[in-house]
Amino acid sequence: MGTTLINTLRGPDGGIAVEIRGEIDMANAQRLRQVLTDTSGQRPTQLVVDLLYVTFIDSTGIGALTAGYNAARSWGVPFTIRQPNPFIVTQLRQTGLYHVLTVGH
Repeated sequence: MGTTLINTLRGPDGGIAVEIRGEIDMANAQRLRQVLTDTSGQRPTQLVVDLLYVTFIDSTGIGALTAGYNAARSWGVPFTIRQPNPFIVTQLRQTGLYHVLTVGH
């Protein structure tokens, strides 16, 4: 089990990017969920989750992304993921969440 890093960056436009490196699984999904819901509550102009350096995601990780999406939506904050690798795209397509999480609602 490797270390997963979660970094939050605020842009000059008031948007927030959450960059994740490593695996999103049962060991750290709750931490990601908390970061995303807390960040949504700050009411940024948008919330973008960068998955470029995510090497694996399981159902708890997908649940954390969905919780972040739902929290952002409740605050009226556009939420999207960017740069998912092919494995993550497949997982999100299988759950029917790919278009929901990548369109920026």
